[in-house]
Amino acid sequence: MKHDVRLRGRAFGLRPAEVSDCAFIVGLRSAAGHGLNRGATSVEAQQAWMERYFARDDDYYFVVERVVGGGREGLAGIYDVDRDSRCAEWGRFVLRDGSVAAVEAAMLVYRCAFETMGLDRVYCRTLADNSQVIAFHDSCGLARSEAEVMVGQDGAQRAAIEHSLRHEAWPPIRDRLDRLVARIAGSIDAFAATRR
Repeated sequence: MKHDVRLRGRAFGLRPAEVSDCAFIVGLRSAAGHGLNRGATSVEAQQAWMERYFARDDDYYFVVERVVGGGREGLAGIYDVDRDSRCAEWGRFVLRDGSVAAVEAAMLVYRCAFETMGLDRVYCRTLADNSQVIAFHDSCGLARSEAEVMVGQDGAQRAAIEHSLRHEAWPPIRDRLDRLVARIAGSIDAFAATRR
């Protein structure tokens, strides 16, 4: 949906995805490998997807960007928002190779979900063979569902792991993630100082 939600962190921020981001989106998603739906394979197809996305009212698509300079680092989304149960899925999470934005981008997604949108719960589903992303969600402190979950990927059903976070569990996780974000931002600042 066309939204105006923007969040700024220490080193990275979230801003609404726009049609002008289509080439970036296609390039990033096509380089991401097997963990995502194939999605649009051309800028024109991505533009058509964006037009359909803008018509939905339960979908927030973001570009992850650097606070300094605005360089695009990746993508994230909060979607399938159920206003009655105050629950949504988050995903479409992909970062450029070598990016250090993962922790802060995830923290900003949770801030958006709980502090901006007022949700009670967010969940994400990761393909069961994507051990790196599963380990990331585990390390963030998210609860893993014990129930088997299947997700559609490019027309096939595949096994997935579901992680979730409830609003009441957010404050201690926020504090822990914020400490990690501060260390990462400090490393970025120190690196930038050596380049001057």
